[in-house]
Amino acid sequence: MKSINLIVFGATGGIGSQVIVQALAAGHRVTAVARRPSAITLKHECLEVLRGDVLDPTSIRSVFANKDAVISALGVPTRAPTSLYSDGVKYISAGMQNAGINRLLCISASGLDPGPFLQRLIAKPLLWRVLKNMYTDLARMEAYVQSSNLEWTIVRPPRLTNKPHTGHYQIAVNKHLTKGSVISRADVADYMINHLNDSATYRALVEIAY
Repeated sequence: MKSINLIVFGATGGIGSQVIVQALAAGHRVTAVARRPSAITLKHECLEVLRGDVLDPTSIRSVFANKDAVISALGVPTRAPTSLYSDGVKYISAGMQNAGINRLLCISASGLDPGPFLQRLIAKPLLWRVLKNMYTDLARMEAYVQSSNLEWTIVRPPRLTNKPHTGHYQIAVNKHLTKGSVISRADVADYMINHLNDSATYRALVEIAY
């Protein structure tokens, strides 16, 4: 795979930290953006760590110059109302467009997919009841991304674990996975790194699971 200059938002989270490690291992240059740069202890000659908050567009304005692609692995630790996903991606997209960057991959959730009948009837309503605030904002984020002119990929994983990186999982591009209810954060990162330049996933929704 051709080496690229990659920006990672949500760099201190479970998926974001895996993206950094795997991107560096694949030979890419990585700019990790975090509100608390000190939380990123990894040192590498191809890693730059910058302070920035996606809800403060002035703090991230300068990070986009001379970059090729962006991964958004934003996440919130609570179930409280949030606009982190939708506003964060809105400001990220604006920075990308100003810098002439087209490629965006972002994390959403499989709960936004209605899925097969039994899932619609039982599982998804329960998830929405528990994670309503997060899902509501993820839905806003997806709508915004899909209306953009970027070469976007929205990745929808199910329940996430901290199990090891395997590189083996199911994917479905613009269709439903019929089974699979879990995946590791490391394997979500694997998918994103290995499809950075995959034009078959441009402007596509991707479900991923074991």
